[in-house]
Amino acid sequence: MTKRAIGSLFLCLDINRFYRVYWSSYDTVNALRLSKLIRYGAIMTSIVTLENISKGFRDGESFHSVLQQVSLTLQQGQTIALTGPSGSGKSTLLNIIGGFETIDNGDMLIRQGDNMHSVTQWQDKQWSQYRRRSLGVIFQHFNLLTPLNVRDNIQFSLALNQLTWSPWCDELCHQLGLTPLLERNIENLSGGQQQRVAIARALAHKPQLILADEPTGNLDQHAGMQVMQLLTELAQQANCCILMVTHSEECAAFMQHRWHVENQQIVVNPTNKKLQG
Repeated sequence: MTKRAIGSLFLCLDINRFYRVYWSSYDTVNALRLSKLIRYGAIMTSIVTLENISKGFRDGESFHSVLQQVSLTLQQGQTIALTGPSGSGKSTLLNIIGGFETIDNGDMLIRQGDNMHSVTQWQDKQWSQYRRRSLGVIFQHFNLLTPLNVRDNIQFSLALNQLTWSPWCDELCHQLGLTPLLERNIENLSGGQQQRVAIARALAHKPQLILADEPTGNLDQHAGMQVMQLLTELAQQANCCILMVTHSEECAAFMQHRWHVENQQIVVNPTNKKLQG
């Protein structure tokens, strides 16, 4: 073999080695970049998926179908208004996702760690762990612990997860205007203040998902709009998803998407749908 041929051979080997190192480094860099994008919400991650689920209720001899063959996906960081006529199945859907109602048919998948897992065979213990760690719930009637003060109500969700008060809790209280009220008993707060406590309690452990059922239903319009503004801003900071049942056009407008429940189906981002009570 000539010197030129030997030189060419070594050059080819060096080039191949360079490309292997280059692409290995490229893959590593892009994997790190991808993980950062996912972590900070630039790429959305599925957290709940419903696959062709159906749900109905029996009333004596009669069976009332509420949801039929519904498929949908909730993604990290999404905010969704769930609208539709009274009795259409909005709260039923919330209860299914929260594990308070079982489905009749279909499958439901929930993210745990890096994978999605079917939950159709989950027992009460597994649902309780999921609700403690991954869910925050905001009710129309606040559902606060009235014997306790503001701080203890917020700490309640932390205690369930064996967590302690954190700088994030301080930030929540600051932005919600609760810092001067931390030692005040719940019964001495206005309705708007109580709902702010409920928001802080729901977000304190940074859940994947907030389920909100008419969160402004007991508030006047001004207080309701303030609560909605704070809820959406703080959820964005925590990079958590919101699924909110509402009959209010003004509240629905705070959400990125609208899902409309009617005739046992869900229409995503419907046009010309007026909300009904």
